Amino acid sequence: MAEQAAATGGGERHVLRRALAPLTSAATVRAGVYLVIGGVLAGAYVTLATGFVQMFADPTTPRAAVAVLAVVTGAIVCTPPFLAPVRALEIAAVRTFLDVDAPDLPDLSGALSVATRWRAAAWFALHLTLGGLVTLGLLVAVPLATQLALSAAGIDRAFLVQLSPALARHPAAWAALAVVALLAVPYLATLARHLLRQAAVPLLGPDQTARIAELEARADRLAERGRLARELHDSVGHALTITTLQAAAAARQLETDPAAARRSLAAVEETGRAAMADLDHVLGLLRGADGPDGADGSARGAGRGPRAPARTLADLPALVDDARRAGADVHLTADDGVLDGGDGAVPRVVAHEAYRVVQEALTNAVRHAPGSPVTVHLRRPRPTVLVLEAANPFPGAGERSTTGGRGLPGMAERVRFVGGELTAGPDGGTWVVRASFGW
Repeated sequence: MAEQAAATGGGERHVLRRALAPLTSAATVRAGVYLVIGGVLAGAYVTLATGFVQMFADPTTPRAAVAVLAVVTGAIVCTPPFLAPVRALEIAAVRTFLDVDAPDLPDLSGALSVATRWRAAAWFALHLTLGGLVTLGLLVAVPLATQLALSAAGIDRAFLVQLSPALARHPAAWAALAVVALLAVPYLATLARHLLRQAAVPLLGPDQTARIAELEARADRLAERGRLARELHDSVGHALTITTLQAAAAARQLETDPAAARRSLAAVEETGRAAMADLDHVLGLLRGADGPDGADGSARGAGRGPRAPARTLADLPALVDDARRAGADVHLTADDGVLDGGDGAVPRVVAHEAYRVVQEALTNAVRHAPGSPVTVHLRRPRPTVLVLEAANPFPGAGERSTTGGRGLPGMAERVRFVGGELTAGPDGGTWVVRASFGW
């Protein structure tokens, strides 16, 4: 029973705190400031409208001139609610004064839609209407409460006698009415704040078109992040594999064949330089350094000098040489014109993705089947088709997992990115990676 009584008492205190919150909350003050601003603007509109009504009512005023002036003035004062800067200002004010996280998704076309402008104008009208009501209540309540308090203190009771002779005989009732009049203002502001918070996102938030555009832009950003992750995985992973093999070879040959050890260490250095160039390219993309001249790799990153251009099929011979220096037996063949980048060359984006596929295939071959010969063949069966095939003997190919790593999924994503197809898996005792690109 004691616990139940304590719970009941706690619930009553919670209800009391909620009931008194508008009187003590800073949110009420912020909302009141925002509403008074709207009330002041509403007062200006009302004053302007009243002035024109009076001019029309005056028979000595030229009606035609007043009508033209009214139309021009109406067009001027009704334009701001439809303007993008006014909407942006309202959104900032809503976040500050009403504690509403109103999203402001930019229109990718660079201009607000007609529906968005009309919704912003509806919000402006709602702000001014509620602000005018709260401001009017404030202007009525404060003088009324002041007069009631003075009457309760015995000063100037004529006001209460005119208002209600019965009240004139009960000073305590005057004081209670003064308190009620003052307390009505924060509760009215709280009600207006609730209505504005409910309407903020529907009227100031993005429309369906902007939301869809933002979702598409977010998907593009995620796809770009995935592409950069694949770049890092392929370039750095290949460099680490080759470097590990070369370093191991240098350690074995250091005593017996110092010249071969030095060659292995030189290959480690060269592989590291190539990996740094690839890393610099990816970091340049992450910094958003692709300016008007970024397509050819001449844009400059933040304090790092010119970025290395993206690898293409023309870089395959150097890639194969690196693998050979690491001890891999690699044979590269290609149809005429595939690697030279001349007239009728493979498009740059396709050439880059094809290079990365070959790089990852060589890395996997060196890692999973060290010492096995690897054949890489590129052919152009048609002017708009490129087919590459990388194969290496692998006795355990039938049991080799095609899942669990990032290499094969990364290659498949690369090929799909340019509209191609990739297959990878065992073919008898050989592991075969085959990719087909079309454009």
